[in-house]
Amino acid sequence: MKLKTCIATMLATAPAALMTTGALAADYDPPIFVEEAPEYVPVEVGSGWYLRGDVAYLPEKSYKHVDFGSPDISYSEREKPVFASLGFGYHFNDYLRGDVNVGWLPGNKIDVGLSTADEFATARVKNSAWTAMVNGYVDLGTYVGITPYIGAGIGVMQSRSSLSLDYQDLNDPSNDVSAYGRRNEYAFAYSLNAGAAYQITDNLVLDVGYQYLSAPDAKYFALDGADESVVRKGVDSHQIKVGLRYDLW
Repeated sequence: MKLKTCIATMLATAPAALMTTGALAADYDPPIFVEEAPEYVPVEVGSGWYLRGDVAYLPEKSYKHVDFGSPDISYSEREKPVFASLGFGYHFNDYLRGDVNVGWLPGNKIDVGLSTADEFATARVKNSAWTAMVNGYVDLGTYVGITPYIGAGIGVMQSRSSLSLDYQDLNDPSNDVSAYGRRNEYAFAYSLNAGAAYQITDNLVLDVGYQYLSAPDAKYFALDGADESVVRKGVDSHQIKVGLRYDLW
């Protein structure tokens, strides 16, 4: 009798227990997992880029002329032994970098005069050039704060040349010569570079090096006498350079 009563009690209370369990399940909200957002890293727009400026001394002449001065002919040649350039570049990694620059070669000026009882002549030649180069460099590591490097470049040289010549044969005017001209031509150019850099500040680098710059097919005016002009080919220069590079990061 007692067993029947227990079973009856359990059967009577089972629906209520189930209803309570269902209600609790309905009120339960599963946990919400929120993934952490990745850390924000600002993009450095100027990272890797740099500006540069250089000046160079030219120990040898860039234009080849022959001094044909004599007691009757005055000859004067003035060549500015300097070269200057400005540009910008990019560090690809710790060892490779490249830059683009524009350079100016002031060139030379030649004046010739002739004055005798039979002849009179004056002549002048001016030569100069602009360059636009793309260069690549390999930095060879840093030792005691100094980073040696080697490099090479290709580009174009704009050769500018002008001529004025006036010759008079006082005995035979049919031999008189007058010539005036300008040349403004472009030619392939290349450069070979070597040097070393020193970090002055976090952004400023001192660059000291050597550059060989050549345009084998660049043409320019020259004088072979007081009454004769020629067009020669090939402009090259050996340069001892000093410059600064400023990193934009």
